[in-house]
This record gives sequence, C-alpha cells and structure tokens, in this order.
Amino acid sequence: MPNDKWNDEEIENLLRDFPKIQDRRPKAEVYKKLSHKEQAPKQPKRWLPLLVAIVTFLSISVLVASLLQQNGTDSSSESESSEAESTMATDEAPTEQTEPADGSTKESEGAASLAADGPEVKRSAVYESELEGAHVLRIGLAYHGYVVPTSFVIPEQLADTAEPNALELYETFAGQIDESGLGFDEYHPYEGELQQNGSTISHFLPDGHSYDQGSASTLLYLNSLEQTFMGQQEIRVLNEDGEAAQLSHVGTAEPLVPGEQGQSFYLLASSTSEWHLAPAYGMSPENVGDALMALQQSPNEDYRTPIPEGVSYRVEVDGMNATLIFEEPLDLEALDGMEAMQMIESMALTAQSYGSSLTVSNTAQVEWAGFDFSKELELPVSPNRIDWLEK
Repeated sequence: MPNDKWNDEEIENLLRDFPKIQDRRPKAEVYKKLSHKEQAPKQPKRWLPLLVAIVTFLSISVLVASLLQQNGTDSSSESESSEAESTMATDEAPTEQTEPADGSTKESEGAASLAADGPEVKRSAVYESELEGAHVLRIGLAYHGYVVPTSFVIPEQLADTAEPNALELYETFAGQIDESGLGFDEYHPYEGELQQNGSTISHFLPDGHSYDQGSASTLLYLNSLEQTFMGQQEIRVLNEDGEAAQLSHVGTAEPLVPGEQGQSFYLLASSTSEWHLAPAYGMSPENVGDALMALQQSPNEDYRTPIPEGVSYRVEVDGMNATLIFEEPLDLEALDGMEAMQMIESMALTAQSYGSSLTVSNTAQVEWAGFDFSKELELPVSPNRIDWLEK
C-alpha cells in the first residue's frame, strides 16, 4: 500500500511467524528421484497450424489473382480482337453493298476527289458558246458617277419576239431590273423616247431632263448609252424636234460610236461591296499592248487592279494579235479562284474591246475553268453576267 510504512524490524518479525517447512524424506530417496526425474512432456506448438493456414491462404490468393489476371487479359484481347473484327466488318460492309458491278466506284472516287479540291471556278462574263436559247440584254448600270456594263442573259421564251433587237430587249426588261438591289443607283429606263433604225439608236431627250445637270452627270449619261447599246453602230442624242441636242458641258451632242476606243477593264465595287469588271473611261491607252500592261496599276483610287500581287507579265503584239506572257510559270490553282478568274477575264475583255485576239502563255495549267491556253482564248461578248430569273 502506498501509505503503509514498513521497516526492517517489522519485516523480520513477520518472516519469523511463517511456519517452518521440513522435508522428512531420506536423502537417498530424494537423490534417486532427482536422478531419474522424467522429462516433462513438451507443450504442443499451437501456432504451427495457424501459420500453415495463413501460408496456404496466401498461396491460394496469389494463384487465384494470377488466374483472374490472365483470364482478364485474355478476355480483353478477345474483346479488342472482336471489336477490331467488327470495325473491319463495318468498314467493309458498305463497300461490299454499294460497289456496283459496272465499276463506277472509280468514277465516284474521282468525283469526290474533285469535290475535295474546292468549288468549281466559273466564268463571270458572257461567251458566245454559252448563249444557245438565250438573248443578252447589256445595260450600263450607274453607281457614284461610274458605269458598270452588266449582261442579263434572258431565256428566249421570255422575249416578245423570236429575234428581238437591242431596243426591244431594253424596253421589255430594263424597267424590271432591281438596280438598287444589285448595288447600283436607280437610273433606268431612260427619260424620253428611244427609237431604233437598223443599227442606229436615237434618244429624244425631253425638256427638263436630268442628264445635263453637270459635267459628271453628262459623262455618266453618255457612257451609259454607249455601254447599253454597245452592239450598235451609232447612237444619236436628239431633242424633241429631232435635232442634235445641246448639252451645257459638251455643246452639240455628236453621234456616239460604241466601242470606237478600246478600254482597259478594272475592278469597280458597287454598294454591295461586290467587285465588277468595268472600263476606265477616258483613262485607257490607245493600243492593246499598253492597255494590257496598264492593268497592273489602278488608274485611280476607285478602280482596283485585277492583277494579283506578285504576278507580272509582258505583252507582245503582232498586228491584231496580242500575246501575254507571264514572267514566271503561273499556277492558277494556287491563286484565289475568283481573283484568278477576274484577272483572266479583265485581260480578255480588254483585248476584245480593242478588236484584238489574245493568247496567254506560261501557265501551269493548259486548260482551266473553260479556257484553253494552248491556243487563242475565247473572248467574252459582254461582261458581268447575271442570269434572268423567270417571274
């Protein structure tokens, strides 16, 4: 006990009170028993069965885990193999089902390959070879003081007569054109009366007409007449009495001869930001060679050159035959399709306006978008094509 205090004397007294232990056996007997004392039997090792059970359990666990892993790997491999076979079967199935006996698969693949190369580049001007069953209404549309010749291709069944002349086409369809919707100013039909006699167009101006309000309006009017009736030999501007009209800024109106002077065709934008090919009035050289070379530079800030940056060429002229040669082999497919088309057609329209043929050489493509560069180009008959929709 922690509070009890013991001393040596008390301990000795306590020990004396214990009874004395006595062994009355003979010494011989005690010695004999000590000599022949049997060994006590060993206690059995109770932990050994437990150890064996643990080792057995662990061995079985490792074996089972190994077997499960092997089975899982085999199952995964079989699953992947089955999936691969299923995929292969799926991929092959359409081919087997859709492959025709006549071998048109190659044609389909070819068409798909062409489609992958991008949309087809189409010519934007009008060509004689594309006019079967149609008439062309060429009209000079106005925008901000400039004239853009535009060609409406009209199915022949819509015309009032089988072979309408230029004036009949104009009077039938000009009033139906949505000029503002196309990005131009509302300008047509002309004020006053128009008459056609053979290949001569006469315009009788009424009193108070709006074509003489300034030099710009007069030039716009005259350029519009020329582009609208480009196929005629002569255009006369008359007053109501049938005499040559007096225009404030030009004096007596002289007869116009459409196409008398060739024109360089540049790019000109309308209010829709669409670029059209249009002649540079009063800014074009006198010969086809200089006119083709001039296309590389814009004549003013309103026109834009149709020649892409980095493209250069020279021009050789032999009489009425012009040859345009690119300084470096030109890959038309490497250019933007529309830009490439505008370049080629501006050259062709420029040559056509001067009455010259045109050969383009040193191109990577022999044929491209309807053009055959191995010979003289087919020249347009009119720019900026719009197909007339039946109403």
